[in-house]
Amino acid sequence: MSDTFNSGGRGMLLSLFASRLGTVRMPWFVLLLTGSALLACSDPGLASGTLTITCLNVGQGDATLIESPSGMTLLFDGGDNGKGNGIVLPYLQSQGITSLDYMVASHYHADHIGGLDEVYNGIPINEAVLDRGWSYGSSTITYNSYASTVASQRQTLTHGQVIDLGEGVTVTCIALNGNGEVPSPFTNSSYENEYDVCLLIQYGGFDFFAAGDLTGGGLSYGDIETGVAPLAGDLDIYRVNHHGSDSSSNAGFMQTVQAEVSIISVGATNSYGHPTQNVLDRLVYYGSFVYQTESGTGGTLPPEDLTVVGDHIVITTNGITEYTVDGDVWAIDEDSGTPVVEIRPRAFSLAGNHPNPFNPTTEIMFYSEQGGSGLLRIFDVSGKSILDRGFQAESGSNKLSWRGTDNRGRIVPGGVYLYSVSTPDGKGQGRMLLLK
Repeated sequence: MSDTFNSGGRGMLLSLFASRLGTVRMPWFVLLLTGSALLACSDPGLASGTLTITCLNVGQGDATLIESPSGMTLLFDGGDNGKGNGIVLPYLQSQGITSLDYMVASHYHADHIGGLDEVYNGIPINEAVLDRGWSYGSSTITYNSYASTVASQRQTLTHGQVIDLGEGVTVTCIALNGNGEVPSPFTNSSYENEYDVCLLIQYGGFDFFAAGDLTGGGLSYGDIETGVAPLAGDLDIYRVNHHGSDSSSNAGFMQTVQAEVSIISVGATNSYGHPTQNVLDRLVYYGSFVYQTESGTGGTLPPEDLTVVGDHIVITTNGITEYTVDGDVWAIDEDSGTPVVEIRPRAFSLAGNHPNPFNPTTEIMFYSEQGGSGLLRIFDVSGKSILDRGFQAESGSNKLSWRGTDNRGRIVPGGVYLYSVSTPDGKGQGRMLLLK
């Protein structure tokens, strides 16, 4: 799980309590650091130097720049049309980057590949342009421009392929083209999000996952996330799939990856309601602090759980003891000689319901530190009470099932319903959509 702390120098013990920008936050962990962790740079087999990952603010789209301490670079997606010339290339120039070693496309939607042809035309690509192969089932001007522009250097990624960026930084394609969950040929435009390339970036004990618009079974999309989760493993940072859409970030995926930090690339005025409240609640429930490039048009969280940066989000790490996100310092929690003991951040938290929309059953998920007698209440949008049901909560994670029936066991019509969950240590509210 996660913690933030202020570093007092690599030769000193790090603070036992979480803080961010000098302001103490609720302590999530006690950190016990060994001298071997602090002196790990003396071992040439361990990470040395700084890996920098920049989640570029391209509005409603994705673009991620990876800079290895070796100086090698990889750009994963390039935002929508115009963002390559308008945002990506100027940023590269500002960083003194005059060429890229690799360019990778997650999938063929315009908000991910629209800027890649512009970047390709603007600076040299030293090695290759990599993508999922095949073609886009709905031929578009954006896809055709991308495919024709990069044709001479275009290569198809394979499952398990490792891109070595030097100095111990690797980028592994852990899944693509549906990860065996959808049939070939992979040219059905209805499955384009399911086809996403999934990249795991690793440096020492640091793990970062990005997969474009990968889907988790919500909104009638296929569930690819559940099969990918064990391939990703425990993560430090999760680049949130599909801009925080209800299509993605399902409970099983989040429970497996246990990301300390989640980063959402989203447009301030997007028309999709991204990121949704359900996804934000689920990210926090499973232990993530959330950073967003922009505010979005969906849900929100209190400041102790969310920072809206309003700009590019820059991540740096030494791969051994810590990483920074927008200047905030976090502990690497695995393979770094840093034992971590979890302390839950709050007594009660609601993680939304899954699936949503649903028919006929959904599960409402929450965490209660104390446990005890609780009450589930469900209302229609007019405020009329549909269901009042008592339950006994356990200390820890809990799930409540609802099959779309009222207090008398009668099936209710489809539509939007509101719910509240209360326990002795807290209360939360949410909304859900029953499809009929």
